[in-house]
Amino acid sequence: MYKKRIVVFGTRGQELTSRHLEKLVECGANIVALVEAPPGSIISVHKVKNPYEDINDVAARLNIPLFSPKDPNDPEFINTIKKYNPNVIIVLCYQFFLKKRLLAVPVMGAINFHNSPLPRHAGRHPGFWTIWYGDKESGMVVHFLDAGIDTGDIIYQTKVPVLPGDTIDKVYKRVFDTSEKLIGRLLDDIENESIPRKSQDFSKYLYNYEITEKDYELDFRQSAEVLFGRVKMAPGKFYFLMEGQKYGIQDCSIMEEPVKNRNFETGVPYVMNKKLVFVTPRKYLQVNEIIKDGKSIDPLLLVK
Repeated sequence: MYKKRIVVFGTRGQELTSRHLEKLVECGANIVALVEAPPGSIISVHKVKNPYEDINDVAARLNIPLFSPKDPNDPEFINTIKKYNPNVIIVLCYQFFLKKRLLAVPVMGAINFHNSPLPRHAGRHPGFWTIWYGDKESGMVVHFLDAGIDTGDIIYQTKVPVLPGDTIDKVYKRVFDTSEKLIGRLLDDIENESIPRKSQDFSKYLYNYEITEKDYELDFRQSAEVLFGRVKMAPGKFYFLMEGQKYGIQDCSIMEEPVKNRNFETGVPYVMNKKLVFVTPRKYLQVNEIIKDGKSIDPLLLVK
């Protein structure tokens, strides 16, 4: 049984929280308090139902004090956490920014699990933006929290491939399969006060904002591979505009092209081999199924 005192911050319904909390308990972590985001306050693009025990249920089963502050940086709440005298705070999918005064409470620092290869994809929804940008690699970074957003020193890092046609859920499962194994190592390093750390390379820092509807509009100046990945991530959600009308792409594929004969306009649909295609900087994006007003329509009907 470990002796260092740990406070865990997380969110019910989120696999990152529940799966890693389960591993902390299994490994014998000395969790003195749990803090969860107010239920329903977190927006996530990770849609798979959480198969693990929620943070509130763990608190009830193990009789661990559970808090759900509207503002974790409220002085009264900070004073409450101080009473538990934590050596470390561990953050597992808690989307409220923790400020300096709270981060100063644990004597060994606050540690966050982030679903991307920091410093790339700091901020919100890293799985979405990993696929949106067409990245070939993802992973988990365990890092110290500081005054910036996902800018603290790195403790551990895992790497996993991003495969053609991946959804966010598939990428996250691959990431969680590797990061769960870090829990025992982290607890050992906390207990021995030997947590490793290295600075991030901020020349590679990329911050992601909240997703907007505009981010789902397909830009055919991107490669067919990137656009294919976006559509497969969220079928029917990504769309193109034609004569002011919005058409969602439910299914697509990539078609090779005769590069030497290229003479097309960007964003204009063409028919190739009896298929609707859009030209991109590399290859064609073949549209196999279109959704309009919730109904499937024949893509070829769009070409007069």
